[in-house]
Amino acid sequence: MRVLVLADHDHDLRVAHILNSEAAVERVAYLGEARSTVVERVDSANGFDLVVGHGAKSFEVATEVGAAVITAAEVDMSPVPAVVGASLRGLGLAMAARLESTGVRVDRVATAQPNGASSKAGSEKVSFPRPVGRIDGVQLVDHPVRVVESSSQTPWAAVMVEAGNTGQAVVDDYRFLEAVALAAAIALVPPAGIVRVWDSPQTYLARAEAMGLVAAERT
Repeated sequence: MRVLVLADHDHDLRVAHILNSEAAVERVAYLGEARSTVVERVDSANGFDLVVGHGAKSFEVATEVGAAVITAAEVDMSPVPAVVGASLRGLGLAMAARLESTGVRVDRVATAQPNGASSKAGSEKVSFPRPVGRIDGVQLVDHPVRVVESSSQTPWAAVMVEAGNTGQAVVDDYRFLEAVALAAAIALVPPAGIVRVWDSPQTYLARAEAMGLVAAERT
């Protein structure tokens, strides 16, 4: 598989670095304004099978060359085969889906990242593991479970799943967590249609864990 990563910022290159070690990937390059001495930079998406990026531009680039796409964006339709929701939110929803598959009822999924959702009105408190700690969050709608998103201090990000008196949480550098959440979706690329990362939580999370994600049990 030949993979093109859209990288307008240097930290986007972490996705390319992670995918560079995947056995099924024969070539990794990036398109964008970032700079790397390790990963090949290209000016065109021609010749690539898969485009990986955070937003709508991923679909535009992939559609031009007939490639599949992995994106953090959440959409219901795509002109090309797509894995969507490969973000911290998607990671949390996948963790929740895996827990619920064992018969556990999940109460809440919470995420925190720099420049994340922040609002004084209608906020609710979330107690993340340190060093993120207790911060205000904003509840989202239109998801399979209750989701609360928060803004954390750089460089930390957190994903937490609460289920009664138990649950799971992961806290790490936000650039690492964002990169793993996106890169791990390579395990789910379909021949056609759309796959959300939380629709196949076992496969997605197994790949994320192989890439270095460590989720601790909470009691």
